[in-house]
Amino acid sequence: MMAKYFSGARWALQVTVTTKIYNLILGKIYCDHHGNMDIRGNRQYSCRIKFKEQAILDRNPHQVHGFVEDVTGKKVATLFGKWDDSMYYVNGNVNVKPKDFTLSNASLLWKRTLPPTNVTRYNLTSFAITLNELTLGLKEKLPPTDSRLRPDQRHLENGEYEKANLEKQRLEKRQRMSRTIQESGWKPRWFQREGENETFRYVGGYWEAREQGKWDKCSNIFGEFNEDIVDRSGAS
Repeated sequence: MMAKYFSGARWALQVTVTTKIYNLILGKIYCDHHGNMDIRGNRQYSCRIKFKEQAILDRNPHQVHGFVEDVTGKKVATLFGKWDDSMYYVNGNVNVKPKDFTLSNASLLWKRTLPPTNVTRYNLTSFAITLNELTLGLKEKLPPTDSRLRPDQRHLENGEYEKANLEKQRLEKRQRMSRTIQESGWKPRWFQREGENETFRYVGGYWEAREQGKWDKCSNIFGEFNEDIVDRSGAS
């Protein structure tokens, strides 16, 4: 169960979807998802989406079908599509098989973005390429702990594989040494753990620090480090 907060509203997402990868040894490798995804909010609607398991001779794979229900259990919208292509919805309860849906009265919810014409060396999608992007003026607004500032990733993106490997080894060594110093425990700066599970609640402070450009309380986890300090800490 995963909880998210949007505009003050709490939404719970429960995923029991299983992912299978086929033909790892022989044949063409492909994956399939099957199972249910439940989305529940604290307001008026909930949603259940079913990922249909692909059959061996299935000519129309990757089907997704679901409903949006109100607090009385009435189906107010029908969802359908393919998890690797697009998703649509129509108002009301449409009692037809997903493969028989027509798009004439349907509204588009999501459509997959096609890969760039010039495929990168890692065959990344357009969305994946932007995850580590540093746009003009963004670097000055980020804390020194932001993963987009990792030097090994930047070298790898630039095709500088030897430099990327050296930086990766340096950062891994620094991480091991940091654990030695932080054996007493580590406390997140902008989040607070709730209970004994892995749920963390945002307590504020990040956007204020970003607005002021004050990151003096954040460790520069990608910068240089002093091994002597770690050695003395471990010896004591």
